[in-house]
Amino acid sequence: MVLNYVLPVVMKIGEYLVAPVGRQFGYLIFYDRNIKNLEKQVQRLEDKRFGVQKSVEEAEAKRETIAPGVERWLKTVNDLNEEAKKFLEKSYKENYPTVVPSVGTTFAFTGGFKGFESRRSIMNGVMEALTDDSIYVIGICGIGGVGKTTMVNEVAKKVEEKKMFDVIVMVVASQNPNLITVQGQIAKILDLQDFGGNNLPTGAGKIRSKILSFERVLVILDDVWKRLELNDIGIPFGDNHKGCKIVMTSRNKDVCNSMGTHENFEIGVLHKEEAWNLFKEMAEISDEGTSHSTGLQLTQMAVAKECGGLPIAIATVGRALRCKNKYSWDSALEQLRKSLVKNISGVDEKVFKSLELSYDSLDSDEAKKCFLLCSLYPEDFDIPIEDLVRYAIGIELFERIDSVHQARNRVHSLVDDLKKCYLLMESKNEEKEHSIVVRCDEVLKEWPKKDRLEKNAIISLKVDGMHGLPGNLEFPNLHLLKLDCNAGLSPILLEDLNKGMEEVKVQETQDSFYQGMKELKVLALSHMYGSLTTSLGCLTNLRTLSFFHCRLIDDGISVIGALENLEILRFGDSYIKELPKEIIGHLAHLKVLDLLGCVVERICPGVLSSLSKLEELYVGSIFKSWCEVEESKEGAKAIIDELASLSNLVALDIAVINISFWPRGLVIEKLKKFNIRVGTSLWSYNADRCSSLSNQLQLRVENMSDIIETRLNFLWKSTEILNLTSRVKGLKILCDLVGEGGFECLTYLSLDMLYDLEYLINTADGVPQSAFPVLESICLYCLDNFKGITSHECRQSSKALWKGPTQLVWLRNLTSVEVVCCLILESMFSLSIARDLVQLQSLRIVGCPMMEEIVSSEGVEHEIAAIATNKIKFPKLKELILEDLPSLTAISKAMNAIELPQLSSLRLWNMPKLKRLCPASDSESNCDPIIQPLFNDKVCFSYLRA
Repeated sequence: MVLNYVLPVVMKIGEYLVAPVGRQFGYLIFYDRNIKNLEKQVQRLEDKRFGVQKSVEEAEAKRETIAPGVERWLKTVNDLNEEAKKFLEKSYKENYPTVVPSVGTTFAFTGGFKGFESRRSIMNGVMEALTDDSIYVIGICGIGGVGKTTMVNEVAKKVEEKKMFDVIVMVVASQNPNLITVQGQIAKILDLQDFGGNNLPTGAGKIRSKILSFERVLVILDDVWKRLELNDIGIPFGDNHKGCKIVMTSRNKDVCNSMGTHENFEIGVLHKEEAWNLFKEMAEISDEGTSHSTGLQLTQMAVAKECGGLPIAIATVGRALRCKNKYSWDSALEQLRKSLVKNISGVDEKVFKSLELSYDSLDSDEAKKCFLLCSLYPEDFDIPIEDLVRYAIGIELFERIDSVHQARNRVHSLVDDLKKCYLLMESKNEEKEHSIVVRCDEVLKEWPKKDRLEKNAIISLKVDGMHGLPGNLEFPNLHLLKLDCNAGLSPILLEDLNKGMEEVKVQETQDSFYQGMKELKVLALSHMYGSLTTSLGCLTNLRTLSFFHCRLIDDGISVIGALENLEILRFGDSYIKELPKEIIGHLAHLKVLDLLGCVVERICPGVLSSLSKLEELYVGSIFKSWCEVEESKEGAKAIIDELASLSNLVALDIAVINISFWPRGLVIEKLKKFNIRVGTSLWSYNADRCSSLSNQLQLRVENMSDIIETRLNFLWKSTEILNLTSRVKGLKILCDLVGEGGFECLTYLSLDMLYDLEYLINTADGVPQSAFPVLESICLYCLDNFKGITSHECRQSSKALWKGPTQLVWLRNLTSVEVVCCLILESMFSLSIARDLVQLQSLRIVGCPMMEEIVSSEGVEHEIAAIATNKIKFPKLKELILEDLPSLTAISKAMNAIELPQLSSLRLWNMPKLKRLCPASDSESNCDPIIQPLFNDKVCFSYLRA
């Protein structure tokens, strides 16, 4: 059966091996097609070979006889596969040396990097330079959009795979770098605790000490526009640290030379053939069925040529014209040829023309306006999508949008579309615009001339050093104003905002400043330390008002009550004395109130309850200081109870000191997005910083009945992150709180001090198919009576965290398991469950005195036959920590082979009974009983480093 099944594949691949050699006529025309077909058939054959080999291994484990024909077939396939690979390598070198990548690479994206010869040679040069002890600083130069960032990202990926450095630090310098900000990025990567980050020399000392603690360090500085003093940042190299290598990218070779580079690599445009092949892929142009160039293809080739060989231009234009007709292609070619040259320093003119075309080709005005909103931010800035949401609502970007939630979904969809067009790039935090598009504005020392701004609909300015903002301005078309009022000022900590303002440049704004902006719909002010003028009340069309890191000196914000059409009000990381009673009843259209990261001394009674249309409320930890003072607790409770009257509330971020403060009348079932913290140990300022909610519950309660009474358990099914701490007795099965279906959205589960908890799932009334379908991480702490994941295990002789049948839980997404002080657990996984942990990357077990083995087969002999092998493999496990396990004798008593191919960190401590990770193999049975190796010859570590 096996031979008959794969024979057609063998015959087919034989055809492709001889066809290119036997048919010289037309070889060049059909070369690409034959090569692709051959690659496809090689992959298909490899897939079949793998399946047959797996069946053979399982049969051998069962001691079944293998037919001679099967073994001959496997040998034939292996030989044929090698022959095909040699042919492909030879064919690539002889016929298409500058276009076709080597075997093993394709034209598909791999983290954004392409396998072109022009790029591969540079990559090899950079990697070689990193191994040269005489080279410390390496430069990568080229015009904007040519692929420098993509190159260093690939460098970082390769050196990490090869384990060449102990730590990799990659930061973006940008056109106008703030060295304190750069230090903060480096400190975060180096995990520097209590970094602070407000003093350059102090920060440099901390960073330098941390880097010196590593033997080998790679520092990547991306997008450097001018010389940086590395010593001022705290980066030691050369004689100060011979193990520290620096790779930098710049659009100017002179900048690299000024930084003392020992070797520079210049990235040029793609070769003609490379550019055309990339363009065809981006535009999905097929060569199938064409033996000569058609009129459309000639136009397509001309458009590709106009892109100038620049990858960013090729990608943006190609995707913009995907699936378009000939008229669209002709129009595009005309636009590219006639576009006016834009004077953008450091960026080739063809890039701008290409991006302009890609922008013009966006399907909707919504997408175009969303993209333009991104241009309000400086270069290399991580744009918070929530800002885009609120600005879009303010300028009324969307039609037929009934709620903030719908607008947010629409913005996410538009951002995704812009990313696919390569107009936006992925950021580590949220979304980040490509540096080719957005320029960083200079900080202005004086207000611009009137005629420069009066016709604009959107204005974003950074001002610094002015005595005050002017008055009597006329901006009849202005819809959005984004103003950074103290751009040149060093950041002021939130706790210092309510102190003396002696060192702050106060913005003495003239009272008539806003009078000429009556069409204004969005006002975003940051770093403002001054007064709100009465002319603010003239902005009756204002829909979004945002303050970030502001301190209003006169503490009077009652003027906001005049903004009757206001829908979004934000005080982010700001200090306000009170939300006054004057706004009661006036903000009838308010949908979002955001106080995250704020210090608010007082909210007047009736303010929250008057916001009848409020959909989203972000208060974070503002009630902390109120609840710490006995005299103000009652008032805080009364204000929190007002939340129960907000019948339209669908998003909530709040922390309360204990469960007694929870508003009992709140309609909890309506919440779609939430971040709820209950308990005195859960106050976290950092948790308040982001209004992008991830459906998180952190609960420390003394009585589980309080969760039922407050109806918080109705949020279980939509909770993504659950942290439950309770010393209450009585809760034995976690899923009894959630009912059928289990925790459908849960990705992270942390349980702490639930002393009576025995199981997570109750299977007494049937077998649930999936209680944790998307769980990625689980942490269990101090569970004295925990016996395992399901009550099915009460019928087993041993107590294990995970035990079959496999269909009880779905754990293929699990990446991290941490178990600490679970006193009666005897093993972690059954064999069948262990086999399914294909994504597990970290396993930590500490302080479990009864733990005898990690993987158990006791009481489930049928699982051994089902697995059909005597080895255990965790294919992605990188970290294994086993500490204080006095009963542990082996990873598995039943298995004598372990494969941990990705393990890079292993920690073993205080396990007196552990003699070896697996039982002795037959070859080791005669070893000295006193001197025995911890690892036998069947324990495989590929990446483990000392």
